This record gives sequence, structure tokens and C-alpha cells, in this order.
Amino acid sequence: MKLAPQKVTLDRVKIEGRIRKLTRGLDITIEPDGEQLVFSNDEFGLLISALTLEDGISGISEELDTLFEVYVNENPENLTKDAQKLRKNLQSLVPAGAKA
Repeated sequence: MKLAPQKVTLDRVKIEGRIRKLTRGLDITIEPDGEQLVFSNDEFGLLISALTLEDGISGISEELDTLFEVYVNENPENLTKDAQKLRKNLQSLVPAGAKA
């Protein structure tokens, strides 16, 4: 019997070594795949495979941290229009004025 996908909403993630409270929830879908769990978020294109819930959430946080490093910490003039939209969407996750 195949288990149905589950959803969790993260209200905090680790970005640049610090736990950040998000301004809005980050919805994560968790689907069993054999002995692995697959964690995904369509909004940011996140996809992680892990053995445990803890490892999956940690992996999602690491992926999000990488997106911040690549898009938010980059000079917007160096980004394409789509990358600038992603940057703005990423910035909307953390409170205004908080360094990502």
C-alpha cells in the first residue's frame, strides 16, 4: 500500500548559518519513495531525497541557503529578469531589513 504525500509548513530555516523566522510558511511536500523520503517545494524548485525527516528538512534548508547565496547576495544588475523575480520572492521569505 502506497502512502499519500504529506505536507509540512516550515516557519524557520537556516540561512547563512543562522536560524531565520520566515515571514510566511514554506510548504514542503513529503512523499515516500521506497526507503527514502522525497521532499519538494514547487515555488522554489527544491527537491531533496533523504532517509529521515530531520535529514530532509536540513537538506531543504541547505538548498534554500544556496539559493539565497546565488540570487539574494548577488548584485541584481547581474541577474536576468527571471532571476530577479526569484530573488524578490526569496527576499519575501525573511523580514524586511534582515540580512539574508
